[in-house]
Amino acid sequence: MLKLARAFAGVVGIGLVVSSVPANAQLALPDGPNRALVMRTCTACHDLGMVLGTGGRAREGWNNTVEDMISYGMSISNGDRRLVVEYLATFLPGPTR
Repeated sequence: MLKLARAFAGVVGIGLVVSSVPANAQLALPDGPNRALVMRTCTACHDLGMVLGTGGRAREGWNNTVEDMISYGMSISNGDRRLVVEYLATFLPGPTR
């Protein structure tokens, strides 16, 4: 139940952020190793606004996000999962405290 509530809150929050981005804005992931893999993996189910709208996450947060996406049906090998989480944690890190 907590997982479902967290997912719902995340979707609502991302929706609010994405809705504030102008429709003609070009969304792109930062350049870096495995960028194409992340784009293919993430955009198989949703647009980049969902990824970029998070405001970034620490490695554990991205790992949990990938785990959530797997629970929704995403298919990814363990090796690709490590590369995706590495890219996201490196190029879209969470705010520092």
